Amino acid sequence: MTTSSENPFFSDTSQPQGPPDTFIPPPALESAADYDEDSSSFGGTDSSGDASSSGELESLRQGYLSRRILKLLPELLAEPAFRIGQRGDLRKRDVFLTGALPVWAGALPNVRFRYGGTGVSPNLYSAVVAPPASGKSALRHARKYGRPSSSTSSGGTSPESRTSPKSGASLESGAYPEGRASPQGSSTGQEGPEEEPPGRERPGVRAGRRQLFLAADSSAAALKRRLEEIPHGVIFETEFQALSRALGSSWGSFTDVLLKGLQNEAIRMSRSSKGAVTIPHPAPSIALAGTPAALGGFMSGSGSTPGTGNGLFSRFLFYRFDREFEWSPQFRSPQSESTQSEGPQSEGPQSEDLQSGERRGSLEESLRGAGQKFREARRQLGARETPLWVSVPGALQEAHTRAFRSLTKKWGEDGSVPRSMQASLTRAGLQAVKIAVVLRGVRLAESGIPPASTQSIELGAEDMEAGIRLSLTYLLHAIEVGARLQGDDGPQDTCLQGKALQEKAGSQAKLNERKRDLTERQREYLEALPEEPFSTAEAKDLASGFGASKRGVQRWLKSWRKAGLLRKPKRGMWAKRRPEREDSPRTEGLPGAESVISVIDGIPALAGGRAP
Repeated sequence: MTTSSENPFFSDTSQPQGPPDTFIPPPALESAADYDEDSSSFGGTDSSGDASSSGELESLRQGYLSRRILKLLPELLAEPAFRIGQRGDLRKRDVFLTGALPVWAGALPNVRFRYGGTGVSPNLYSAVVAPPASGKSALRHARKYGRPSSSTSSGGTSPESRTSPKSGASLESGAYPEGRASPQGSSTGQEGPEEEPPGRERPGVRAGRRQLFLAADSSAAALKRRLEEIPHGVIFETEFQALSRALGSSWGSFTDVLLKGLQNEAIRMSRSSKGAVTIPHPAPSIALAGTPAALGGFMSGSGSTPGTGNGLFSRFLFYRFDREFEWSPQFRSPQSESTQSEGPQSEGPQSEDLQSGERRGSLEESLRGAGQKFREARRQLGARETPLWVSVPGALQEAHTRAFRSLTKKWGEDGSVPRSMQASLTRAGLQAVKIAVVLRGVRLAESGIPPASTQSIELGAEDMEAGIRLSLTYLLHAIEVGARLQGDDGPQDTCLQGKALQEKAGSQAKLNERKRDLTERQREYLEALPEEPFSTAEAKDLASGFGASKRGVQRWLKSWRKAGLLRKPKRGMWAKRRPEREDSPRTEGLPGAESVISVIDGIPALAGGRAP
């Protein structure tokens, strides 16, 4: 078994010394010894996690965030997600969660963990890629976490935080302790967690009052100035063009800032008024959405190659889907939104995920209450003089290492995986822990921030499990997005893109051809089956109306599944295949996708989780 000191990803040798106060006891962990090196835990079908069910695997292949993930989320994320899913669109629920993770990362200044021997912040980049009018605007709900409170002006500042009583300068220029800008070469400009300054707030500054969001359509100088003030700010845009326009201009080419930002690498600049200035630990987060056509322009906005070989590509958590071409009700009363679901449910293996349980209140009420917790967490963490460190227990280190080691081996043996995607796999390991730490921070916001004297807390098992599952699910989406972009591998990636598009275009023709092989009675019976998923018993009940026996119908169902006319979303259930409604990424035939699914399928249930 690999110990924490031997683990190349985690090292406790430079962890800050002091009493390891654990503010909230983590849930019971399975022993790391349970993950034997010769077991099939991370690559087989024998798993204790819910993802081993056929419904979970179908969910992964359709690109949904799985039921297991939803059970592991903290309440401040799960409750609004439930409300959005309850309205009848699970894609919008997933879009919301994809945007909420980077926004919540912005509420966690002064939170750190160690990865690869370096102190890292949990900032995240995410991008939702979908056609126009497909529902990606649900991202805007995630922004509501960070909206100003009623006591704050529309500009994001309060009367108390506009000017310093001593300096008279705008307090918007003050920096949080975790990334205070300082003259290069001074004692406060050193990198590394041990050398960072105490970083007391300026007199009169109230932590958490500064505006959280950064403008994407900014000049490079303006963005750096804002990061100097707010190292953990969030770039939040619902259209890629807002950022690509800036990146493609001579005055806004700040790709280097985005590249360094995810890794928290120091940004150095020269100012005529201040001389050499350093932002020692920038930690911006990004939440974006846009169309597939605009994605290439965003990735190549600075003149670099659009595709998986672009350094920006591997830094993003991607969520991609195609439009479901059906009309959703647009007129709902507040009462119906808060108590029941209206309109047709999106087809998918987890339509039942958010339909159980009894909850009261509307989406707006849910987000309003969560926003208060968000602002309080940001205020308290921003006021800390030293970072709050999140340590990773040995069993969770082992679970993380085994998952990504297994996938790395599988991709290494699969010669068809483009070399340019390897960077996405490498960063998925980092993103898994960043997500886990964000979820831990959300739980802190739910139950209370630890006192300033607390130096460290432990990561919870449910957080790490959710982090690994989420990062690998987003990696599946990155594979699909990458297949549609021409990367630096040129003809190879172009070939993959053409193959994926050809398979999608020909799927309806293949389905029609298979239907022609049926008898007229079989075709009529197939058309009579419910459009939504149905049980074997329901299928047999229709048999008499078509002069077929129940045993004969059972044979039909099995043979039609082999022929690709039916699928099994979960045990005992059947559903028609309708490729004309391509509402999700297709993983079939995409290099590396099945390896990712097999690793997710084998992740043990590290924690019991909480049903949404």
